[in-house]
Amino acid sequence: MTVELRLMEMQDFNDFYEVSLKEFADEQVKSGSWSVEEADERGRAYFKKLLPDGLHTEGHKIFNIFNEGEKVGILWLHVFEKDHVLKSFIYDIKIDESERGKGLGKMTMQAIDEYCNEHDIKSIRLHVFGHNQIAYELYKKMGFETTNYYMEKAL
Repeated sequence: MTVELRLMEMQDFNDFYEVSLKEFADEQVKSGSWSVEEADERGRAYFKKLLPDGLHTEGHKIFNIFNEGEKVGILWLHVFEKDHVLKSFIYDIKIDESERGKGLGKMTMQAIDEYCNEHDIKSIRLHVFGHNQIAYELYKKMGFETTNYYMEKAL
């Protein structure tokens, strides 16, 4: 098995955008950050701010993930310069449900490492929701370190 990252083309972008936006809004609701009533509107505003020019927004690389020639997921990587150093942030990464449990997440993370090394990107950051333990454990195994904690106490 080999994983390949291919830049997304416009015919896939609209589906990616709507699915990614809905999943992001749902995660915000699940985490308690947003209410169900406000989730769609806040999600759309957030995505519009991040991707004002859609697929062609400067610094944002949106990929389809392929395994053995078959599309198995998506990756949204933001590349930016900070303190004269190229860095990156993973806004979204998803392996199709039917393809999970096959090691594709790990291989995708390795492909991201390779992409970043090839483009002189010195670091990769990401956010993982506290309720997503599977992803959290994968990222730890891949060398990511926790840099922040958000905590909440219900009253």
